[in-house]
Amino acid sequence: MSKIRALIAFAAIIGALIVSQSLQWAAPQASRARLIIVFVVDGLRPDSINAEVTPTIDRLRREGVHYINAHSVFPTVTRVNAAAISTGAYPGRNGLVSNSMFYAGVYPNRAFNTGDYRELLKLAASSGERLLFTRSLGERLTQRGIGFAAVSSGSTGNALLLNHRAPKGIGILVNGHFEPGRRVAFPDRVNSEMLSRFGPAPAAESSALVDWTGAALRDYILPEHRPTVVIDWLTEPDGAQHRYGVDSPEARRALANSDRNIGLTLAKAAELGLGDALDVFVLSDHGFSLHDYGVNVAEALIGAGLKSAADSDDVVIASNGQSVLLHVKNRDRAQIAKIVRFLHAQSWADVVFTSAGRKGTGAAVDPLGWCRGTFSLELIHEANGERGPDILFTLPWSSGLNQPGVAGTHYTTTSGATGPMTGAASGHGGMSPWSVRNTIIAWGAHFRRSTAVRVPASNVDIAPTILELLGITGIRGADEMDGRILREALRDGPDPEQVIAETRIHRAAAGPGNESLLQTTTVGRQRYIDKSWRLKKR
Repeated sequence: MSKIRALIAFAAIIGALIVSQSLQWAAPQASRARLIIVFVVDGLRPDSINAEVTPTIDRLRREGVHYINAHSVFPTVTRVNAAAISTGAYPGRNGLVSNSMFYAGVYPNRAFNTGDYRELLKLAASSGERLLFTRSLGERLTQRGIGFAAVSSGSTGNALLLNHRAPKGIGILVNGHFEPGRRVAFPDRVNSEMLSRFGPAPAAESSALVDWTGAALRDYILPEHRPTVVIDWLTEPDGAQHRYGVDSPEARRALANSDRNIGLTLAKAAELGLGDALDVFVLSDHGFSLHDYGVNVAEALIGAGLKSAADSDDVVIASNGQSVLLHVKNRDRAQIAKIVRFLHAQSWADVVFTSAGRKGTGAAVDPLGWCRGTFSLELIHEANGERGPDILFTLPWSSGLNQPGVAGTHYTTTSGATGPMTGAASGHGGMSPWSVRNTIIAWGAHFRRSTAVRVPASNVDIAPTILELLGITGIRGADEMDGRILREALRDGPDPEQVIAETRIHRAAAGPGNESLLQTTTVGRQRYIDKSWRLKKR
């Protein structure tokens, strides 16, 4: 323990020195931002930020704009949020609806892992080369001659979703695991240079891979390609938290290393003379909570006679851990209704969603699903006629504590026996506040200083705000994004305390004595999903 504390303290001192010596606040510039960096720290809960472990991020939060009510896009998983960040669109519009996805053109009777970029390429090939249904930030910027680069130490699928047209020549994309030792970047000339300079990447998603990717960004991408917009995805502390839990010594050490890398990258930007027009976002893709109960959904459905076998195509299961998508063959409404009634009777199922009972868009969307006792997929931005589920349900959560005393526990899916879980394994994917709450910080020449904002914001709002920083306006019609511009964060924007946000509790009867509740908050046309839960008969 003393060695861990020493390492964390050393990282804190170095990070603080780097930031204090290398980053100077500039006066507001008339020109647009010349460098925008989006740091995505995978799995970073906002309550994990502090001066000891994360001195760089802590300083950016104190000096910049801190969104107290920040939201992950639901399902609260990595690839869904990567797609939302890169497109400014929700899953229902961009077509990336889950970490584990079912599309019959890829596999007819099972879901596939969107973390593997080869599986995503299969999805694109079977969908008329439409991996995502909306244009990405990289496409929009490249069309205007603006340099864009995405670097990721996460999975290959996560990386591809940050710039999914990179294999077709759009911008730059770096990930050390595309084809280890052969392909670590797009385009080819960047790949050749990367392999020559930095060699093969470390084998696992880890702090070592964060270091390798960060070095490539600082020593090659930034100084030699000079992109205007960069997304830097740092895979830790996600992996450490999955294994050891939030605020464990292992997670703190991994987080300190990611913070150190952010400090080094900001110092490089200052060294390159970009400090006077630098804008920075620090985000996380989702929150985290302790897993205390495992549910074998396939076994339960088979036992109830609702699915014929583990590999049958009558009901295909796509799991996000804390939430589950069910695809029913031929969208059979009678079978969907049977499954919903079954779920409402289970103590391990929480809130259930089906498609809307009546048509509507925007604020007029029907909050209730067509099947009794359900909310609508449209309400949570998850309805997609081509790839979306027939049923989505969340698993229960509580505000209980993990071993270090961090709030948030959650049921999760398992391939083993249904029952209580022990240990520190943790995750995300559900609709508890502990999974929904993420980190959103904005810092730089064009943002307010030392401002805590209570108005909600989401990862889907980042792309339209970047376009605003670059002076790109006039996006309308089918090309419009779902996210809103975070104007209250800008120096010349409206007073954050005067932005209207309306919170509402939606209710649905979920069987005798049970009621489902879902809380949303609306700002203009933007509807944020806060949390959902089921009140059960005692």
